[in-house]
Amino acid sequence: MRRASSLLLLVGVIGALLTAAACAKSPAEAHPAEASAVKTTGAPSGESTAPPGVDISKLDDFGKKVFFRIGNSEPSVCGQAQSLLASAKATRNGCARSVSALRYVVRLVDQGFTDSEVSEALAKRYRPVSPKQIDVSDAPMKGNPNARVTLVEFADYECPHCKNFQPVLHQILDEFPNDVKLYFKHYPLPQHTEARLAAEAAVAAQKQGKFWSFQDKLWEHQDELGPAEIEKVAKESGLDVAKFRQDVASSAVKAKVEKDHNQGSAIGLQATPTLYINGREYTDARNAESLSEWIKDALGTS
Repeated sequence: MRRASSLLLLVGVIGALLTAAACAKSPAEAHPAEASAVKTTGAPSGESTAPPGVDISKLDDFGKKVFFRIGNSEPSVCGQAQSLLASAKATRNGCARSVSALRYVVRLVDQGFTDSEVSEALAKRYRPVSPKQIDVSDAPMKGNPNARVTLVEFADYECPHCKNFQPVLHQILDEFPNDVKLYFKHYPLPQHTEARLAAEAAVAAQKQGKFWSFQDKLWEHQDELGPAEIEKVAKESGLDVAKFRQDVASSAVKAKVEKDHNQGSAIGLQATPTLYINGREYTDARNAESLSEWIKDALGTS
């Protein structure tokens, strides 16, 4: 049994885990409330063993009680009128996504998440949502153009959390070379004084077909962004500097950055980096392991 003091300590940790570090809008705006998953009514069915493929051995006795309480009260993520546990254990028409969801429950319970926090996390990852419609027609892309999973990242070049997220995205593209493509959208935050200029410079680099190499260097120089440093990056990237200057100053480039920013605001974006997976907002930890699991869910291979 965990001590009450330990549970109280976990509350602060949980908040950080559920809301990954990000550069928020200034002033901060509250997220619209997420629709809660509909719980099954009545007492839990009483399932007391984990289904094949779900390892609960690392949970202590208290954690196992929480796991079974959640598994018996949360409804199936496949739409069946049964609990998550019953759905995963069904011998006929069993739900593989429920097995994946239960593995996720194990991880969250092991990290100290409460019942309500696990329910919210399950809803964000597994419950039906209306995918965000994001125009990527003029956005830079890398990965397989025919990939089944589309990632769209909104980021700000002065946001340190955006910089830290880039190696994770590189790793994911390497892990899923045929199944994932990544689009980039600009979302400079008002408190970052050089972010908009950096975004405009990246659009100018895109016009010369060197967006990704230029962007990599922008991240490297994040702490010293400014007109002179950005132009230096352009030279290092092999850009036609005269054309680069002309494009950065053009109304078309400025309008492109503003279009991305307006689109992000229209879909409710509150912070950077924000990533969408086939239109669903990614809300888990920003590491390759967690993101890989979400992509496998999207591919149906988890």
